[in-house]
Amino acid sequence: MLKLRQKVSGSMRTLAGAQDFCDLRSYLATAHKHGIRFIDALAMLAGRRPWLPALT
Repeated sequence: MLKLRQKVSGSMRTLAGAQDFCDLRSYLATAHKHGIRFIDALAMLAGRRPWLPALT
């Protein structure tokens, strides 16, 4: 995680940038836990049809 923060230069200089980073990281982690590949989750998100976990 530390190395990732170093590579995301400048995005966490503001509170809004840090929140965006955390939101995206959380979305990808949840998708991964449900067996969705990162690239597929990002593609769906970019296509304005985000993956959502099933309601139980």
